[in-house]
Amino acid sequence: MRILIERKGGDVQVTGELMRSKGQLPALTNARLLSLSMGYLGLQITFGIESASLSRLYQSFGAEVDDLALLWLAGPVAGLVVQPLVGRWSDFTWTRWGRRRPWIMGSGMIAVGALVGIAYAPSLAWAIAMVWLLELAMNALNAPYRALVGDTLPLHQQGRGFAMQTVFIGLGAFLGAMTPKLLSLAGVANISTLAATPESIRIAFLLAAACLAVSVGGTVLSIREHGREDYARFGIAIAQRPRDRAPLAARALSTLVMLAPFRRIAAMQFFAWAALYLFWVYATPIVAMGTFGAANVQDPQYGAGADWVGVMFATYNGVAGLFAFLLPRVFDRYGVSVVHAAALMVGGAGFVGVAIAGSPGTLIVCSACIGIAYASLISSPFVLASALVARTEAGTAIGLMNIFIVAPQLVMGFAAGAVIGWLSPGSPEIALLGAGMFCVIAAIICGGHPRIATA
Repeated sequence: MRILIERKGGDVQVTGELMRSKGQLPALTNARLLSLSMGYLGLQITFGIESASLSRLYQSFGAEVDDLALLWLAGPVAGLVVQPLVGRWSDFTWTRWGRRRPWIMGSGMIAVGALVGIAYAPSLAWAIAMVWLLELAMNALNAPYRALVGDTLPLHQQGRGFAMQTVFIGLGAFLGAMTPKLLSLAGVANISTLAATPESIRIAFLLAAACLAVSVGGTVLSIREHGREDYARFGIAIAQRPRDRAPLAARALSTLVMLAPFRRIAAMQFFAWAALYLFWVYATPIVAMGTFGAANVQDPQYGAGADWVGVMFATYNGVAGLFAFLLPRVFDRYGVSVVHAAALMVGGAGFVGVAIAGSPGTLIVCSACIGIAYASLISSPFVLASALVARTEAGTAIGLMNIFIVAPQLVMGFAAGAVIGWLSPGSPEIALLGAGMFCVIAAIICGGHPRIATA
């Protein structure tokens, strides 16, 4: 059947020209694909600003360096709990406004409010509460937003849809991390005063709120979700809410059985993501007080160093995006496990370099090394895991990879501050020396993984 899909007032008009087979959703135009993905720009700008500014924000309100790892736990906890739950709930939410859009709009509004609350935080306790609210809302937003691609695009367009989201993810992370430095260059004050947010950080969070509201609002208003009747007309079966559930003990045992073949990947991921978490948490105090020589948070050099951390984060995200284009060819030539082990070794050198760097230029080189490891870290383990799925009949095991990412962050959040305070009070450089060691351990574990051909 030949059809043409026209969009008028958000509705689907079927008039005749594009090809659609039985069991396929109608294709979207490139403009609609752009609208579907644009929300990720605001989402990642927000994450970029938050990741580059969170330690700085907490220290501005008097938080001790030893407490930073614990204060960063909002993200991992929300990612572990909220994303799976909201993703599941949105699967079975059928309303006149769609399945995903009510969750996206509601959580987006909460996230915007939390960003404004962070910008005008009067105390450390308030800042912590707003960051937790932001993380819960952002993770609630992310799960149904990602699912929109599968809900609204036919199979032949889904690759393009996810690729477009990836472009916005990289661009947003780069712009978000650079925002504090750009504001500083524009003349906005970046110096912390006691128990107050630096003006550049306040404006950065307000800009994040505006970007998130515009990008998410644009997607919600421009995309029409299909209802049950639409899926029936297109000949597509929809999932039904399961009625019978196995006992909790049986489900737990089933999960352990599924995870058993992933032991090596789990260990590798633990050390690699623990290293990255330490970098996120401690880069600001290490760079500001080490490389830039700041005496305290109120020192102008602290503001300069903290701004440079944003440039470093933008650098590793940018390098990761570029290196990701090369990975498929490198995988085909050398094998996934070999490439990933080498990338982790390069990243480990980058972490150690940040701890001992004596100049801003050296920090950029080290950040580029970390970007190479990061690009491999968000792709290689999933390639390795996918090779195990057919053998173990663990179709849902890939989804459980999130546990291997979040668990090390939780461990570091609870333990890193106490360990650093015991080994090297007030000197967090040891955290990144440990991160380098963790990467070496992860590389050794990965090197023992059987070679997987991707060609």
